[in-house]
Amino acid sequence: HTAYRRQRQMCIRDRTWKDADISLDPIKDQTIAVIGYGIQGDAQANNMKDSGLKVIVGLREGSPTWNKAKEDGHEVMSVADATKQADIVHILLPDMVQAKVYKEEIGPNLSEGNALSFSHAAAIYWKWIDAPENVDLIMVAPKGPGSKVRETYLQNFVTPSIVAVEQDKTGNAWDRTLGIAKAIGSARAGLIQTTFKEEVETDWFGEQADLCGGSASMVCLLYTSDAADDMQCVDLG
Repeated sequence: HTAYRRQRQMCIRDRTWKDADISLDPIKDQTIAVIGYGIQGDAQANNMKDSGLKVIVGLREGSPTWNKAKEDGHEVMSVADATKQADIVHILLPDMVQAKVYKEEIGPNLSEGNALSFSHAAAIYWKWIDAPENVDLIMVAPKGPGSKVRETYLQNFVTPSIVAVEQDKTGNAWDRTLGIAKAIGSARAGLIQTTFKEEVETDWFGEQADLCGGSASMVCLLYTSDAADDMQCVDLG
């Protein structure tokens, strides 16, 4: 019960935002380089472009998504060149390649005052990427797959996001974070403040321990436990 109350208090303290609370003005003149054009990269780049932000796409030369990004109306270039031109570098690559791409193409081309942005904080949390101290570290993590992020944006609703600032070098990190979240449409549904640590731990527990087999085991265990005797059937789903 003590742990539950502590968690409940943390939830109450967490800040939330809706669309009307946020302005795009602080980032409307900044260039956002979306690195990667997979499911999330495609959706978020197009949503931000449709929201009126200046978006460029950075890809490995010869990438199979290069032509698709161009056909969608984006200016496409190498990851290194995109980083050089960007104020905000929004890394939407698969976790397993982020460190290599960062070391070879992003890190050497960052400038002081840039922002490194993520939709999953594992690379920072596990220190696969050692980010410099002279940039903002921010996160906008939609709570749904990229296909839904785009689909619901077009339906004028969209997927909510959790948001975090790990490092605020410029003093404008929250403006950047909330601006991106608004531009991808998430603020229409709602934003919840979190931390990089919480996002990684809850995401990995939810996907690996729960969805990938854990949920079935937990239900079976609950039905055979003493706790089940005190619950109504509706409580057990």
